[in-house]
Amino acid sequence: MDVEDGEYVAIVGPNGAGKSTVMKSVFGLTDYMGGEIVFDDEDISGLRPDQIITRGINFVPQSDNVFPGLTIRENLEMGAYILDEVPEERIEAVYDRFPILEEREDQLGGSLSGGQQQMLAMGRALMLDPDLLLLDEPSAGLAPDLVQETLDRIDRINDSGTAVLIVEQNAKEALKRCDRGYVLVQGQNRHEDTGEALLNDQQVRDDFLGG
Repeated sequence: MDVEDGEYVAIVGPNGAGKSTVMKSVFGLTDYMGGEIVFDDEDISGLRPDQIITRGINFVPQSDNVFPGLTIRENLEMGAYILDEVPEERIEAVYDRFPILEEREDQLGGSLSGGQQQMLAMGRALMLDPDLLLLDEPSAGLAPDLVQETLDRIDRINDSGTAVLIVEQNAKEALKRCDRGYVLVQGQNRHEDTGEALLNDQQVRDDFLGG
């Protein structure tokens, strides 16, 4: 499994296939059985999340992805905790991408709606301007209109040059948007191709996408 510079790659598959485990393994949050994880020609297998962040990778988990007792601005500042001083231009860049966060910057993260919390989580992950952004089920629990809005925002993040590796429950929508996709079944990579090719693969459609 690989992600090229600036690429948008989706991992889809049934529940329990190991999709989220892949993300957590890349980010150093869980142990894995074997193999190696290489980023920018460096073996990062076994590194801690705080070490992985310094390599240019950041992760937005599916749940518990904001600090509920901190304001929006404080949440964003936490996203740059490894820096001696938080550059104001980084915060402004996030506000440009998510204007509602600036409008409510003194509001507590825990008081935001699900969609707004997802924006805040993505904004915090972008504070260090990562080369690769890992997103675990970013549309989970969102209303249908917010699903489209969230995925549109991810498209724009990728369009700006950030590589994206996404696990997404809405498989058809993810495959429509991604450059390449992987279909995981019981921890195994069963299918790999462009998103368009996977959408049009009859076996993938029959086995996973509902025909």
